Amino acid sequence: MPEKYTTPYPAKKIHSDGRAEDIKVLLARECPVKLFLNGKLFTMLFASPFELKELAIGHLITEGVVSFGEIENVEVKNNEVYILTREDKQVKQALSTETSGNAGKAGKAGDDKKTSTEIFVSSDSIFEPQAVFAGTGYLESDTYRLTRGTHLAALIDREGKLAVQIVDVGRHNAVDKAVGAAFLRGLDLSQHYMLSTGRQPAYMVTKAARAGIPLIATKAMPFDSGVEAAKKANVCLVGQLRKESMLIFASEWRVKL
Repeated sequence: MPEKYTTPYPAKKIHSDGRAEDIKVLLARECPVKLFLNGKLFTMLFASPFELKELAIGHLITEGVVSFGEIENVEVKNNEVYILTREDKQVKQALSTETSGNAGKAGKAGDDKKTSTEIFVSSDSIFEPQAVFAGTGYLESDTYRLTRGTHLAALIDREGKLAVQIVDVGRHNAVDKAVGAAFLRGLDLSQHYMLSTGRQPAYMVTKAARAGIPLIATKAMPFDSGVEAAKKANVCLVGQLRKESMLIFASEWRVKL
């Protein structure tokens, strides 16, 4: 139910003709989420208060901190998530708190983390244009219609069918949760593309590439840094996805023409 992502707040609506009225509006919910890695606080995120297990797993994977196979156990206690790895992996605490609207600096946390120049998606997956255009049917959520204050990330397979759809107040949180959900469900991410409502700077492209996702499509426009990161990572980057057209900025061979 989309209502669980919202909370009602009073507001005063002022009209251009001078009229004023008291109304109630639904605002998107946000809460601090602490991630603990092997008993130590790793970082704190500000996110929608649901799918926290998926958030934690996806965040650690897309930040290059651990692989899914290294994760032994994940336990959620209220707004805290405790992750244990199979070996006591030593990583530095993230350098800053991440807010829903800011990518933060958590990507600097691991000494052994790959840089964006080292990330390369090796799969040879190619998508039919209609499979990518099918994503336009999943770009808007009921929660967004209620609040106008959330982002969405989804995973679509090569047939254009929806596999995962996640809503969050932050675009990067939504991607983390979608990736986490995919790994928990055993999906082969090399056979799916990431659909996003958010802009695509290098940071966002790199998160998807670390998870092995070969194509990213957004209704927004990418940044130049996002395009360059996609080129280096062998990722197809699609912007301004509409029912009638799309713009391909990198690795266009992944869309069969």
